[in-house]
Order: sequence, then structure tokens, then C-alpha cells
Amino acid sequence: MEWIFKVRGVTMNEIKKNVEHDLEYYQSGIRQLYMKHYQKYLFFLLAVMLVTAVGVGLSEALIRWLLVTLFLIEAGVVVYLFRYIRAEVFDAYFQRIKTQLPDEFQKMESIEIQEDDQSYYFLGDQELFVKLKKKNSRNFPSKIRQYTLLVGYTDGLDETMLEQPLQFFYYDITQIKHSDSYKQERLKNANFIAKQRKRRLKSAALTIFLLILFGLAYLGTL
Repeated sequence: MEWIFKVRGVTMNEIKKNVEHDLEYYQSGIRQLYMKHYQKYLFFLLAVMLVTAVGVGLSEALIRWLLVTLFLIEAGVVVYLFRYIRAEVFDAYFQRIKTQLPDEFQKMESIEIQEDDQSYYFLGDQELFVKLKKKNSRNFPSKIRQYTLLVGYTDGLDETMLEQPLQFFYYDITQIKHSDSYKQERLKNANFIAKQRKRRLKSAALTIFLLILFGLAYLGTL
């Protein structure tokens, strides 16, 4: 887990109180991301176990024993992963996040955030620090003015993916940079929405005009 703070003019004590407020307020959302992270690996392992079980039934003696051994190893990994989704384990992890805040406060102050249509990119010294896909992340409005708390998990495999599953970032939404492709896509969407709105207005005007004509024609027959 990493904490990035880029807050100016706010004391350490105020930031600590505000961050604790954010974490408590959004605890259920953070828990959902936490569970989703482990469920991703559990579903993958269960699918692999199913394939292994089918292989056990279709293979010959020697390979069957190897597959049985593999199946037992996979089952052991699944049992091991299940321990992380217990409520008390999450609670301990959540408390650890809050206590790590003072030590991590100023370490990543120079981190730059960029965005495209798929991901957020956090860069330090012009090098990629971490990449978070939007589908694996959530933005939570912070109590700290102008700042947003971004929480998510990566798809990468490393030694911290089990003990520290989530990444936490505070960023100023006015400082976020967008890729050229993202800007073009946003402009294209904005133009499309504007055209759709214009079509709807024209259609509504035409409908009203026709209704008036029909009304006048009906009155003329009376």
C-alpha cells in the first residue's frame, strides 16, 4: 500500500483527522474493493481446479497421481486465500492503513497523476510508479478540500499483493493530466452528446409544430 499526499497549507494533525474521517466514512466501499481483489484470485484458482479435476478423470494412472497432487496444492492455496476475506483480517488491515499514515505522509508528494480512458497512471521522477485500471478503482470525495481519495488494486503479481492488496492515493483533481487520446475521446463524446441534444430539440420542435397544425385543421372543420 502507498499513500500519496499533495496537500498545502494544512497541518499534519488536520490531515490525519480528515484522512481518518475519509477512511471511516468510505469503509464499506474500501471493503468491497478489498474483497473483489481476493475474489479475483479465488475465481481463477477455482476454474483451474475444475480443469485439473476433469484432467484427473480423463488421464492415466501416473499422470492422474500428478494431477491429484496438483489439485491438492491448488486446494491448499484456496484455503489460504480464504483467510484473507475473514472480517477480522480485513479489520486488522484497515487499522494498519490508518496507523501507517504519519510515516507515509510526505514520501510521495511529487507524484504526478495522468489519466486516459482506461487507467490512472502515477509517476515519480518521470517514471511509472503504479498503474490502476479504472475498473479496479474507485474515487471517493475527500473531506480535504479539492482532493479525492482514489483506492484500487493492480493486476500485477508481486510479493505484496496478498498482504497489501490496495493502493491509496490522494490527488488534487485540478492537477490531473489527460492523455491526448483521452482528450480526443472526451471531445468526440461531447460532440456526439451535443448533436444528440440538437436532434432531440429539432424533433420536439417539429412535433409541437405538427400538433399545432393538426389542432388548427381540426378547429377549421368545426
